[in-house]
Amino acid sequence: MHYREYFRATGINMLFTFCIFLYYPILSPFVKGLGLDDFQTALVFSILPLAIIFSSPIMGRLADDIGRTRVIILGIMIEISAMALYILGSNWLLIAIARFLDAVAVAGVTLVALAKIEDALSDKERGKYAGWSFSLTHIGAVVAPVVGGILADKLFIRAPFILAAVLLLALAFFLAFRTRKLSKKVDKRAFNLVDELKTFLSIKPLKGMAVLGIVMHATNPAMLVFLPLYIVERLGLSYTYVGIALFFLGITHVFQFYFGSLNDKFGRATMTLFGCFLFALFLFLLSTTHAYWLILLLLLFQGTGGAIWNVSAWTLMSDIGEKINKEGEIVGSYMSIAKMGSFISFLFSGLIVQVFSIEVLFMFNAFLIAIGMLIASFYFDKHHILPKKVAKLS
Repeated sequence: MHYREYFRATGINMLFTFCIFLYYPILSPFVKGLGLDDFQTALVFSILPLAIIFSSPIMGRLADDIGRTRVIILGIMIEISAMALYILGSNWLLIAIARFLDAVAVAGVTLVALAKIEDALSDKERGKYAGWSFSLTHIGAVVAPVVGGILADKLFIRAPFILAAVLLLALAFFLAFRTRKLSKKVDKRAFNLVDELKTFLSIKPLKGMAVLGIVMHATNPAMLVFLPLYIVERLGLSYTYVGIALFFLGITHVFQFYFGSLNDKFGRATMTLFGCFLFALFLFLLSTTHAYWLILLLLLFQGTGGAIWNVSAWTLMSDIGEKINKEGEIVGSYMSIAKMGSFISFLFSGLIVQVFSIEVLFMFNAFLIAIGMLIASFYFDKHHILPKKVAKLS
């Protein structure tokens, strides 16, 4: 294990995640406040997953070719540009461009930092140490929405964007001064999206991950757009309460070090499917209540499922990516496929909410995950369901 690179990549991911989660509580009410309805709001948000579909495999391949840190710096600078557009944004077009830049930045920083973290780990304890990294990273993800909500309530609605831009600028300068000049040319193959997706889908267990990624990411509109709108519009609560709800949804992610060690013990795919089951169960139950305190409790258990799914899925894919020496490409290709689910869901979620209700959207997403689990299970054989030691004996 390479401790220096492991801690450096974890620190970058932690600060970047804190910055992008700062504005999560206010983003959907902010966009809808520009005069858009539920369907139009969802369309604006659909730009991010659409852009990630095309940008994440490219960023993953670039990271393999020219180095992780250089791509991370590029991603941070792009995110700062997005923050500037959010701050200046007075119409939906500027916000749409900001969402596009957001997508490229997330692909260039979060996914590449993840590949950098996994580079530093050995197969033996990959789940445990990846889990520790995810736990530390999600401290930022659970604290930031509360901070962002309070800043928006106490100061002004664009305050979280300004703080995020300042922190990211400082991080970019820090990394730039510690990175050598690029001497290697970019390989044109980095921009061949089709070949990268073919490589990913040629591996049987990754087909299962593709299915699960699509249905799990299809819940993004419900959790990141319509849950905040539900709390603000239907329950009549402030941005601070949205931040608290997102805190409850994300707080169990800080225990991914423990869940990571469990998937070392019980098998990557077993824990991946179990995490999906928990997430879907409590998402379904979320559609049955209107009491804020009960919503918080259900979000806590739903987040536990999400945390188990997250660390187990990434470690399963990292095991495979390291074996074929294409970890950055595998990570990027997975995100490209998974975000197809998010993009399609954004197109239809607004319609579902407009015609039916947010509760129906929660219920629909829960059933979609159940179907995805059933399909994905056919692509995991005993060598993926069981931990390695058990699999060798069977």
